[in-house]
Amino acid sequence: MTLAIIEEMKHLGFTGAEAQIYVFLLQHPLSTGYEISKGTGLPRANTYQALETLAAKERVTAVSEEPIRYAPVPPERLLKRIQEETAQRCQDLQLSLSRLEQPDSVGHFWELSNRGRIEARLRELINAAQRRIAASLWAEDLELLVDVLQAARDRGCMVILNLFGDARADFATVYQHEGPEKVVGGHVVALAIDFEEALVASLDEPASGVTTQNRTLVRVVEKFIRDEAYLAAIYERFSPELERAFGPHLVELRRRLLPAADAEHLVAVTAMDSQPISLPSGLK
Repeated sequence: MTLAIIEEMKHLGFTGAEAQIYVFLLQHPLSTGYEISKGTGLPRANTYQALETLAAKERVTAVSEEPIRYAPVPPERLLKRIQEETAQRCQDLQLSLSRLEQPDSVGHFWELSNRGRIEARLRELINAAQRRIAASLWAEDLELLVDVLQAARDRGCMVILNLFGDARADFATVYQHEGPEKVVGGHVVALAIDFEEALVASLDEPASGVTTQNRTLVRVVEKFIRDEAYLAAIYERFSPELERAFGPHLVELRRRLLPAADAEHLVAVTAMDSQPISLPSGLK
């Protein structure tokens, strides 16, 4: 137990000797340097040097002169002061480091190599968002993220979703898209938070993805999500006119731009949707 405490104290800036002396004084207050040296097993010179440092840092107090006896500062008061000093030091360091940061830095990319890591990173990013979340998700993805998205809304984030398939998301502004069975290009998800970080991933096996804080790529992902939202809103309002001009699901427009295999899939889905349902003779 004592060894574990000493190791934790070392993480807070105590040397091993200082931590041993402080713990000894908690158990034996008003000890002299000689008694501390004998009780801890530390060499006398090391003991007196550590006591001087502890006193200078106001972690122990000399309470008499002949002989000098020492008492520890109460742990609650000591740790509160260390906490405040550490917080201030971190704040000052953050300011100093931000002044060194290049504002036009390229930004890094982190690859995600399996579905579990992708889903975990989606949750981490949503939990980190402070102002805005924009995402393109399938309904099955939403089931895994609904709790963190609701929590983000509750702390004041705007949540914008392009949703492929049917799911309830009353905590978000939702732009409804076709179901996953009509999606071409596979199971792709996209997320951008606070205009600062983005994730794009393919969840088809083998799943893979990437996150980045690169400004240009974050803007591209943001634009991708917005363009999907624009298309959903326009299609909802003007679908008869659009389908007269470009065919069901805008097939004639989309097939010009899609890879051949995806275009064939889209044509097949469109053809299937357009076929009349044949009922058994008894139900006609």
